[in-house]
Amino acid sequence: MKMMNNRKDNLKKQKRTRNLICAAFCAILLLIIVAVINLLTGAFSKFFPASEKLQDLVDNLKPQTTDTESITPAETENDTESKYLFTVCLDAGHGGKDIGCDNGSRNEKDDTLKMTLAVGEYLTSQDINVVYTRSDDTFLKLSKRCEVANNAKASYFVSIHRNKGEGSGIETWIYSDADEETTALANNILSGLESVGIQRNRGIKKGTQKSESSDYYLNKHSNMPSCIIEMGFINDATDNQQYDDNKDAYAKAIGDAIISTYNTYQAGKTDSNAEKADESLNSTEADTSTASGTSHTISNTPVDNVAALDNTTQDWGPGSNVDDQNRPVSAISYQDKYGKYNANFIAEGDHKIYLTFDEGYEYGCTPGILDTLKEKNVKAVFFVTEPYAKDEPQLVQRIIDEGHMLGNHSVTHPANGLPSQSIEQQQNEVMENHQYIKDNFGYDMHLFRYPAGKFSDQSLAIVNNCNYKSVFWSFAYLDYDVNNQPDQTEALNKLVSKLHSGAIYLLHAESTTNTAILGSFIDQARAAGYEFELFD
Repeated sequence: MKMMNNRKDNLKKQKRTRNLICAAFCAILLLIIVAVINLLTGAFSKFFPASEKLQDLVDNLKPQTTDTESITPAETENDTESKYLFTVCLDAGHGGKDIGCDNGSRNEKDDTLKMTLAVGEYLTSQDINVVYTRSDDTFLKLSKRCEVANNAKASYFVSIHRNKGEGSGIETWIYSDADEETTALANNILSGLESVGIQRNRGIKKGTQKSESSDYYLNKHSNMPSCIIEMGFINDATDNQQYDDNKDAYAKAIGDAIISTYNTYQAGKTDSNAEKADESLNSTEADTSTASGTSHTISNTPVDNVAALDNTTQDWGPGSNVDDQNRPVSAISYQDKYGKYNANFIAEGDHKIYLTFDEGYEYGCTPGILDTLKEKNVKAVFFVTEPYAKDEPQLVQRIIDEGHMLGNHSVTHPANGLPSQSIEQQQNEVMENHQYIKDNFGYDMHLFRYPAGKFSDQSLAIVNNCNYKSVFWSFAYLDYDVNNQPDQTEALNKLVSKLHSGAIYLLHAESTTNTAILGSFIDQARAAGYEFELFD
């Protein structure tokens, strides 16, 4: 009996196997038939118009898809031209790992996405084609955002953000050399939002916070009129309340402003505004241009025969001996000796001082430092490692956006310094971090700070040949031990007592003491007749 049951089971298995083989064979045969018909109709259609009916049959046999990538560019453009009046690209600032600014549990990336989708929904209802750089919580590089707008040949590019700091109200940012249409777009948006109700109209601003002659990446690299909207301060309760209560009204006001601008400047024209400029993101200018005016490349004179240079490790420290101008004697001496490698131990400029911050990891102090610098209108250099940039993209982007200089502090921050590594490893410490920042933030760094201040003639030449300037310092103190922070009063007195022309101050951004005394130091330095400059 048991044997009979086993035999029945075997027969059933064999039958299922045969059925599967038959099904697979039929599927393969069907695919072959479809392929043959495709070939035949492709050949016959040139001579027999009736073959189009056969092609229809083939199309009906093909699996249907809703994947937009299966639509050809020509079909997409034709559909857009027939259905929509014009195209607008909307950008929700930040996203994914980049939260933007925040206030408690409230993140900029979430606010911008909600408003952007609301604006898009309204524009779509008005027969405007809307292209989003992101429609979910996704991180996109600035270069990719511009690429989306430019590839869509949009008539306008509008990016929505939130502000943070001391202040309230809404402002717009446009290209430093903006034309009449771009200015009108920004003005129409502000007027529309003001009619709904805002705390303060902060006006149209050109360039960046650093200067009107520099530009934010999105405005600089878009081929059409573009505008960045700072939709109120995320740390202001009233701005947040208005943002939430008036979301749909704000979205309509922005949409109507875009339509009004189009009706004034583009309606009825035959050639698209997006095609008026033949500017490619792959051009040399785009590769070396800036996100905020502080990013650029330099071309150093190469040092030959680097392998033959002395690689003895030297530990930099300015010491306590100063000249009659309070300048460290060793800094002046080293500047004379190593300046040929584009190394900087002390800077030029009568009563000019330069702030630099080293960023190996985040200890919660950088936002406060940036707030103080913004309040005091001072720019600084922030030297970041690659792990820091990966862990803190929103802070890196804020540094760039607020007009500060981004510097290279290596990939791994080797404790024994660059000279402890091979020539190839030293080059990689510089260039891997350089490429990561360029790929993810559209920013070219050109200033390098040596981990632990350890260098050699060979390492100076290597950094020079990477087209970087080496930046040391003429003042530093023990501020980096987070568990043993210096007394604030003593630290402030020390910083002020070391003031000298061309001073390069090295401060660690993880220091709570530095964060607390920074504003007072800036005030006292200015009172002593010194001016703060951005090292470049």
